[in-house]
Amino acid sequence: MNKNQTSSANSNFLFRQYLNGTREIVQDTIFHPRIHNHNHTSTMSKRIIFEQNAHSHYFSYRNKKDLFKDNPVSYIRNKRSFNILKNLKHGKYDPDIFLDLHGLNQYQAQKALGELITTCQKEKIFCAHIMHGHGKHILKKQTPFWLSQHPDIIAFHQAPKMFGSDAAIIVLIELKI
Repeated sequence: MNKNQTSSANSNFLFRQYLNGTREIVQDTIFHPRIHNHNHTSTMSKRIIFEQNAHSHYFSYRNKKDLFKDNPVSYIRNKRSFNILKNLKHGKYDPDIFLDLHGLNQYQAQKALGELITTCQKEKIFCAHIMHGHGKHILKKQTPFWLSQHPDIIAFHQAPKMFGSDAAIIVLIELKI
């Protein structure tokens, strides 16, 4: 006999001896079906949903001009603060939050961007990383356009190589105080 077989035989014997005199439990619980009532959402969650929708409202498909002919992933809201864009380009800012848009359609991506901006402002996060990927270049082309429309975006630029290079964007978000 093997050493493992003797120990398992001993443990089985001890287990059966320990459970001697016990009986099976009878199932006597009553199942209550859940009643889903969606009208009882708290005011806090309603407010958060409203803010997220408000942030995604800035993104549109209309009036798309050739805003990004020179550099498709470089934007700064105020031309006088060019140093911010320069520091962003050289990777001086480390993102504190990451958003992955892989597998989302355009509507879902807009909602996710709105949620990201809301979360950053609530949590006081200044720098965000958005990974849009390559794919069919739909989100790659649309994401900079949507971000440039939002008034709370200070600047964005193509991510440095360590953060995904041309498949990602680093964004600086204005914090509301």
